[in-house]
Amino acid sequence: MPSVLLQGFIAPSYVDTLRPLLPADWSILSWDSRTEDKAAFAPLAEQADAIVGGNIPGPAWPATPKLKIFQIPWTGYNFTDPTRMPAGVPVCNCFEHESTIAEYVLLGMLEWQIGMRHMDARFRASGWGGSMPGNGRRHGEVKGKTVGIIGYGHIGEEVARRANAFGMNVIGIRRSVKPTPPELQWLGTTEALDDLLAQSDFIVLACDLNDDTRDLINAERLAKMKPEAVIINVARGEVIDEAALYEALKNKRIGGAIIDTWYNYNAIGKPEVWPCNQDFQALDNTILTAHESAATLGQVERRWQFVADNIQRAVAGEAVLNQVMTGTAQAGVPW
Repeated sequence: MPSVLLQGFIAPSYVDTLRPLLPADWSILSWDSRTEDKAAFAPLAEQADAIVGGNIPGPAWPATPKLKIFQIPWTGYNFTDPTRMPAGVPVCNCFEHESTIAEYVLLGMLEWQIGMRHMDARFRASGWGGSMPGNGRRHGEVKGKTVGIIGYGHIGEEVARRANAFGMNVIGIRRSVKPTPPELQWLGTTEALDDLLAQSDFIVLACDLNDDTRDLINAERLAKMKPEAVIINVARGEVIDEAALYEALKNKRIGGAIIDTWYNYNAIGKPEVWPCNQDFQALDNTILTAHESAATLGQVERRWQFVADNIQRAVAGEAVLNQVMTGTAQAGVPW
């Protein structure tokens, strides 16, 4: 009988989600890092054919003789590396969030140009406001604007499709060379970053966080943007130099920012932290959300269906999808 171990803070929340997605003969084990002793993890891991979760309690892996896959039930995996994962075991992440994040990005661009929340506030306060319909304030439109996508992958592709439907121009960059798809005017590598910044009305960050992308957007790069351009971060906070972004926004050197990913995150067992170190919430040229761009019920359902399918592939000896690394850590050896 195959066994899957849900571990970490996600464990109690998703046992019932995963159960109907697996065959009846599967056993689901659970270890909650918030409430259960670390020592209880090892005997559960020893039974598991698959583990679903994030960080494990260190400083070393226990024996995992049956383990065939470590499945991360989200996209980011910068919390670990091969030396912290069991030797020979494929480590996979999952997506299924690209369409929801693309909708968030499009909504942000539309709201920035149209300002419906401001229209609503004015109407509630003053009705017609002394003007005739059509003779009042004018708002912008996204048609004809240029979207520059930094990190043209799953999310970027979905953003491009939606932007095209609204008559926007789309350009992008990615790490490796790839032919320009029909949705884009051009697709370059990171060497074309400065060109993208100079040409874009909206800049969408959708890249991984790694040594090459940390502080990718710094004061020098922000200075290359159009003065009215808006930067949208759905990647990771640290891709943008926080202090440099704050200064550029405060001094109106760029048009604005829509920020969903941050610099400080809550940790289990520690006091709640504020998401940023700068006073972004005091600025009038920002839209700020709490890492919610992908948070839809549909995304959760699609993601856990992928998790269930992928761990079954591994246990059946089939090729897994979305493998991001192979572990090298030996049992009992501290990393």
